Amino acid sequence: MVSSFFKVQSKFKVDYAAANVKKWRSSRTGLQLTLIDQESPIVEGYFAVATEILNDSGCPHTLEHLIFMGSKKYPYKGLLDVLGNLAFSSTNAWTATDQTVYTLTTAGWDGFKMLLPVYLDHLVNPTLTDEACYTEVYHVDGEAKDKGVVYSEMQGIENQSWFISNLANKRILYKNSGYRSETGGLTKNLRTLTNKSIKEYHRDNYRPENLCIVVTGTIDEQEFLNIMTQFDSELPDLPQIPNKRPFLDTEKDLPLSKRSITSVEFPDKDESSSELLMTYIGPSGKDTVVNQAVDILGSYLTSSSVSLFNKHFIEIDHPLATSAEYYTEDYINTEINIGLSSVPTEEIDALPEKVLNLMKENCCPENFDLVRVRDLLEQAKWRFIFDTEKSSESFSTIAIYEFLYGDSDGSSLEDWMKDLREFDILEKWDTHQWLEVFEKYFIQNHPSIIIAKPSASLYKKLKIENKKLIDDRKAELGEKGLKDLESKLKKALERNDKHIPDEILDAFGQPDPSKINFVKSHSIAVGLNKDVTNDLESDSTKKVLKDTPADFPLYLHIEDVSSNFITIDMLFSSFEVDERLINYFGVFKTLLELPVVNEDGSLTPYDEVIKQLKRDTISSEITNSYKSNFDELVNLKMTVKYENYAKAIEWFHKLMFKTKFTKERVKVIVEKLVNSLPEHKRSGTTMLNSLCVKHNLTSRSLDKATDELIQEEFYKSLLEKINNDEFESIENDLELFRSQLFTLSNTRVVIVGDVSKMAQPVSLWESFISTQSKTNSVVELPQSYDVLSEEGLKKSLSCYIITTPGSESSYLDLFTTIPVEYLSDDAFKILLASEYLQCVEGPFWKGIRGTGLAYGANLYKSVELGQLYFSVYRGADVEKCFDVANEIVTGYANGTNKIDNKMIQGAISSIVNSITNSQSNAFDAASKKFFDNVLVKRGPDYNTKLMSSLSKITADDLVEMYNKYFVKLFDPMTSSCFVSCNPTKSNSIVSHFINLGYNVIVEHANVEDASEDDDSEEEGSDDSDDDDSDDE
Repeated sequence: MVSSFFKVQSKFKVDYAAANVKKWRSSRTGLQLTLIDQESPIVEGYFAVATEILNDSGCPHTLEHLIFMGSKKYPYKGLLDVLGNLAFSSTNAWTATDQTVYTLTTAGWDGFKMLLPVYLDHLVNPTLTDEACYTEVYHVDGEAKDKGVVYSEMQGIENQSWFISNLANKRILYKNSGYRSETGGLTKNLRTLTNKSIKEYHRDNYRPENLCIVVTGTIDEQEFLNIMTQFDSELPDLPQIPNKRPFLDTEKDLPLSKRSITSVEFPDKDESSSELLMTYIGPSGKDTVVNQAVDILGSYLTSSSVSLFNKHFIEIDHPLATSAEYYTEDYINTEINIGLSSVPTEEIDALPEKVLNLMKENCCPENFDLVRVRDLLEQAKWRFIFDTEKSSESFSTIAIYEFLYGDSDGSSLEDWMKDLREFDILEKWDTHQWLEVFEKYFIQNHPSIIIAKPSASLYKKLKIENKKLIDDRKAELGEKGLKDLESKLKKALERNDKHIPDEILDAFGQPDPSKINFVKSHSIAVGLNKDVTNDLESDSTKKVLKDTPADFPLYLHIEDVSSNFITIDMLFSSFEVDERLINYFGVFKTLLELPVVNEDGSLTPYDEVIKQLKRDTISSEITNSYKSNFDELVNLKMTVKYENYAKAIEWFHKLMFKTKFTKERVKVIVEKLVNSLPEHKRSGTTMLNSLCVKHNLTSRSLDKATDELIQEEFYKSLLEKINNDEFESIENDLELFRSQLFTLSNTRVVIVGDVSKMAQPVSLWESFISTQSKTNSVVELPQSYDVLSEEGLKKSLSCYIITTPGSESSYLDLFTTIPVEYLSDDAFKILLASEYLQCVEGPFWKGIRGTGLAYGANLYKSVELGQLYFSVYRGADVEKCFDVANEIVTGYANGTNKIDNKMIQGAISSIVNSITNSQSNAFDAASKKFFDNVLVKRGPDYNTKLMSSLSKITADDLVEMYNKYFVKLFDPMTSSCFVSCNPTKSNSIVSHFINLGYNVIVEHANVEDASEDDDSEEEGSDDSDDDDSDDE
C-alpha cells in the first residue's frame, strides 16, 4: 500500500451553513487538497493552478485548452470528455489573470472518483502535440483565413470596449507583476505562439506545490484520500530550493502616486455613446474586514437607483449614464473597479471630475448615510448566507483564493471561511470608521481612469488592415501554398481524432444512475389551485390546510423544503393586457422603483421605497418568464428570510396597487432605455436575439415588448409625448395595464420555503386579497406558441442578416418546426438526438469547434414554441459551420455516418448530468417540480420518466429523428435562418445563403449603415428593412 504524505492543515465546521471543511498538504510534493463537505447531488472539483506570466502570449489560456487533448497515460484527444459523458460528468476550465482552474462537475461521487485520476493525469502529463496546438490554438485555413478555437475566442472579444479598457488599465496599474498581462493571448501574439513556449510554460508552472484540488459535495472522504495518495506518489519531490510563489514572491505594484487619465478608442460606427472605467489598487486581500467594508462602500456608490452615483448621474433628466457598476478583482491587493456605461460622448471627458468631486463631497459626516450603509451590510450578509445554502460556489471561490494568496500553513482558510466575523465587526462601526476607509481607498487613493470612445475611423482602419492581411497572405502563399495549408490542417485533424479503443472505455465502466440522490420537495395546493392532489397524511399539508380560510379566492402553490429562506413568485398572464398596451412593459416593470401612495394621499419618494424594500428582502425583481420558461408570463418575485414572510406579502400589495407612475420617474426610466441602445447594438448575441424575436413573434408577445432594440421608436415616441406635456395619456395607459394584469383571477402564487417555520402560511394572504374583487377561477396560462408570427410559424426560405459593426465574431440561429409535445416518444428522441450531436467530443464539437470554425455549435429544442434550432456562437466562418453541420446531420440521416452506441450512452449521461445540475439545491428542484407538474403537465416524476424513456431509445430511433426533423434545419424550404455579423463579412455570408436557396434580407444595427456601399454589397438580396406587419 502506498504511504500517504498528506497532513491535515485545517479542519472546521462552518458556522452559518451546513458544511464541514478540511484541508491537507502533502509534505513530500506540496500538493494541496481542500474538501468542502456539503450535502448535494452534485460533486464538483476545482483544480487550480496559480498562473503568472509577464507577456501577452496567451500561454496560460492556450494550455488550458490543450490539457484536454490527451495525456501520457491516455494519449487520445477527447478521452477525458468521452469518459465524462459516460460518467454523468461535465468538464470545463477558465483562465483568469492569476489562475487557471479546471472543473469537473458530476452527478454523484461514483462518476467523480472514476474520472478524477484520469483528469489529474491530463493536468500534469499532457501530450501537448504540435497537431493539437495547430488546430486548437491557431492556424491559417485553405482560404487564408485565421482560425483556431483559442484564436476565435479572443478575436470575438479583443475589439470590444470593455476588453480594450481593461487592457489599458492593466498597463497603467501594474508595472512589475503578471497582473499587467492578457493571459488569454492577444490575437497578434497567438499567430506567432509556438508549442515549444507552451510546453515550457507547463513545465515551469504545473508543479505539485502550485496545484490545489478543491472538491465540494457529498463524497467518501477515505476513497478520495486513497485516490489522491496514489496520484501524489507519482509526482516529483519538492525541490531543495523552494520555487517562488506566483505573485506573492513577485515585486508588488503599489497604488498609483498620482491620478492617471487615459483615452482609448474601440471600433464602432455609432460614436454617440462612450464608457468610463475608474480603477484603484485597494487593500490587502488578507484584510477581510476592510475588504468587506470596501465592498459595502462600492455598493453604496453604485448599487440600485438610490445609490450615490445613480441619484446624481443616472436617475436625472438627461442622464449622464445608463448604469453604474462596482466590482473587484481579488488579487494580492484587491483591485477596485467602478464603471459608468452608455455615457453620451459629448459628456464623457468632463465626467471623471464630476465623479471624483461627488465622492469627495460625500466623504464627510454630514453627507454620509450610515443607516443606508448598515442596511447594505445586512443585505450583503443575508445574501451571502442564502447563496451558501443554495450552492458551494462561494466556498470554492474562497478556497481557491486561499490557495493562491493564503499562508502556507493553511491557517487562512478557517480565518476566511468559518464565520461571519467581518459582518459582526462592521455592524458596530460608526460613521468615523466608515469614512476612514472611504477616504483612504476612494479619495486619497489615486485611480487609473480609462475613457473609452467609439471610433468610426478605427473601425474603417481595422477593416482595411484585415482585408490587406488576407490579400497579402493569399499573394504570398499562392494557390499551392493554400492547398498545402489545407492538407496540413487535414493531417493534424486526423492525428488529433484518432480512434479511442473500445477496451479503454470499457475498462472504466459506468456509474449507476439510481445512486444519484435528487433533492426532493413536497407540493401543497391551496385555494384556486386544482393542479396538485394534496397528500392529506402529510403534517405540512395538514398545517397549511388548517390555516386556509374558507372559500380562499387565490391560487397558491407551496413547495415545502428545509430552508431559512422563502422565495415567492407571483405569476400573471400578459394575455390579459390589451395588445396595444403590451409595449409599455419595459416601463411598467420598474414598479419596484416608483413612489408609493400612502393612506393619507401623500407620496413616499421612490428612493425611500427602494431602501425599505431592500431592507426587508434578500432580492426582488419583476421579469417576464418563470425560470427562463413561459416568456409570456409576468413574474413579480421576492426572496426573504422566513421571519419576513408577512412583510413580503405587504410589499406585493404595495408594489402592485400603491405605486405611482409620475412624470419625473417615467421620463428618467425612458431616457435610460433610449440611451442604452448604442451599447446593446455592439453585442452580436443581443442583435441576433433581437432579430429572431422581431421576425418570429407577433406584437402580442411580451418577449417582443421587452426587447429594447425593437421598442426603440416606441420609447422615443414616449419621450416626445412627455416633452410635449402629454404625460397624462401615458399614465392612463400604464394604469390600465396595471388594472388588467393584477387581478385575482390572473394571479398564481408559487412559494418555496419551510412550512414548519411559517406561523400562518396561508391566512397572512387575507390582507392582500381583501381589497380585490373575488373570483372562483384562474385564467389559462399564456402559451408562447400563440404569439408566433406568420414567419415564426412557417419557418421557410427566409434568411435575415443584421450587420453589427461592434462585434468581430458572427452568430447564427437556424429554426425548424417540431411538435408541441412534452411527453411523446419523439420529444424524448429529439432530446437525445440533439445531445448526441452536440455533446463534448461529439460530431459538432469535432467538426466545428475542433476545426476552429467557431467557439461553439449547439442544438436546442423549445417545445413551448414548437421549434428545434441550431446555434453557432462566436463563429469565425458561419458559412462553413452551416455546411459542416449539414454534412454531419445528412450523413447520419442517410447512413453514411454510423451511430455509435457508446456515444448514445454518453449523450444520455450528459442529459442526466444537466438535469442534476439544474436541480442541485432545494429551491431549484422545487421550481423544476412546479414547472414539470403544473406548467407543462408532465408530472412530478418527470425525471424518472425521462431516464426510463432515454434508456429505451435505439440507434435506429436517432436515425429516424435525423430524417424526420434535423435535416429540415438545413433545408431552406423547411427552415428560417438568422445571422448577426460584422459588416465586413456580410457579402460572403449573403452570397452563401442565396446560393443555398434562401431569400436573404439584410438589416443594419445602425440605419445609416444601409447607405454605405463599402460595407454591404448584397447582390441578389432585398436590402430593405422588411419588418413584420405586426411590428410597430
